[in-house]
Amino acid sequence: MTAKEYNKGVRLWADDAMRFAMRCCPSRPDCEDAVQEALASLWDHRDEVSSDKGKGYLLSAAYRSLMMTLRHNKVVQQHAGQADVETVTAPDERFDLREAIERALQTLPEVQRAILQLRDVEGYSYAEIGEILALSDSQVQVYLFRARVNMRKQLKQMGYDNNR
Repeated sequence: MTAKEYNKGVRLWADDAMRFAMRCCPSRPDCEDAVQEALASLWDHRDEVSSDKGKGYLLSAAYRSLMMTLRHNKVVQQHAGQADVETVTAPDERFDLREAIERALQTLPEVQRAILQLRDVEGYSYAEIGEILALSDSQVQVYLFRARVNMRKQLKQMGYDNNR
C-alpha cells in the first residue's frame, strides 16, 4: 500500500472503524485511542497490507486494541474492588427502544457484540467477519446466533417482547 492509498483509505475507513469501535465499547476516549492505534499499525504495516485488505486490517487492529484496553480496565476495576456488575432493568422502567438495544448490546460478550455489529449493522459477510476477528465461518455463525438469542432475551426482560 502506498502513502497515497493509505491516505485515501483513512478518509474512507476511519469513520467505519470509529462506528465499529463505538458499538463494541461505550467509552469514546477508549474508542478514539483504539482507532488511532489501528491507523498507526496500518501505517507501520503498509508495505505488507494490500489496499483491498486495508479496511479489514484496520477494523481487526482496532478491535484487538479495544479488547486489550477493555480487558485491562476490567482487571484494574477488579483489583480496586470495583468489579463491573451488569444489572437488568426492571420491566416497568420505560425508555425508548434504541436505548434498550444499546443497553442489551452492552450485556453481550465482546466477540458477540462485535460480530452482531459487523453483520447486522455494517453488512459484512461471514467470511469477512471471520477474517477481521480471526474466526472460522462456523464460529461466526454460532456467535451471531447466540448474540441474537441473548439480545432477544435481554430485550424481553426489559419489557420489549415482539412475540417471536
